[in-house]
Parts: sequence; C-alpha cells; structure tokens
Amino acid sequence: MTRLPDIRIADPDDALLAQAHDLLRQHWGDSVVSLGRAVDPYTLPVRVALAGDDFAGCAAYLIEDDELEVVALAATGAVRGTGRALMADMFDVARGAGLRRVKLVTTNDNLRAIGFYQIIGMRIARVGINAIDAARRLKPQIPMTGENGIPIRDEIELEYLTRS
Repeated sequence: MTRLPDIRIADPDDALLAQAHDLLRQHWGDSVVSLGRAVDPYTLPVRVALAGDDFAGCAAYLIEDDELEVVALAATGAVRGTGRALMADMFDVARGAGLRRVKLVTTNDNLRAIGFYQIIGMRIARVGINAIDAARRLKPQIPMTGENGIPIRDEIELEYLTRS
C-alpha cells in the first residue's frame, strides 16, 4: 500500500497566497455567489494545504455572527485527502473562535461534493429551490447544466454544528 503524504494546514505567506488565489480563480472565477450575494474570495482569510513543501489546496472563509462560511474550497488534485484536511481545519478554526457552526453552499448538480460533505459530518440544512436563477443575475457565467448533465437550479446549504 502506498503511504499518502502528510497534509499540513497553514496560514499562507505571500507566495502561497498567490498560488491559492490562482487555484481559486481557476475553480471559481472572480467571485462566488452564495445565499443571494456575490462574495469576493480574494479579500477573505485563506488557509492552505501543504503536502511536504508542495501546495495542495486552499479554503477561503468568512466569519459572520457565530458562523464560519467556507466560501471557496479548491484542491490541486495532486494529493488525496486535501479537501478532508482543509474541512477539518475549518471545523477547528470555528471551534477555536467559539463559533456555533460551519456552513457552505453548493449546487444540486454537485453530487460528489454533497456526498463528501455528508461523509465528513455535515448535514443538509437548507435547500434553496431555484436559487440559482437569482445567483445568475449576480454571476451570469454560472452554467445551465453541471456534472453529468444535471440542470443547475438549487442551492444546497450544508452545516456542521460545533456545539449544540
């Protein structure tokens, strides 16, 4: 069996922040639309995943009230377990800040992500039926269909409660 490299999560220096922003731009473009608003992930705090000295992924997040929202998560695909490590870190950041929950939003077509987030302990908290119509007014680049030809229509909000 091949041993996977250890993944370390850290605050980025300037060079890693530039890599994180490049990766986010590849995955998300210039903005992310979440819960009826456009968010600029390039102005948010970012945590990076490193495998040895190699950049493996990042998460941009926003803290409001007693919640941490993972606005954008991206992995290079080079190191298995990067997404899991980044999300575990987001849970730790929220707990350390005394926040009540971690949330994120994906779309109904993103079945792999919806499954992944549930496997790591998140629950579906809300389904925004036809919410992508409003999102497209903020970000017209959102395609009409996504993975496996599934029409992109709904927002799926997932949550992880750090305390009851």
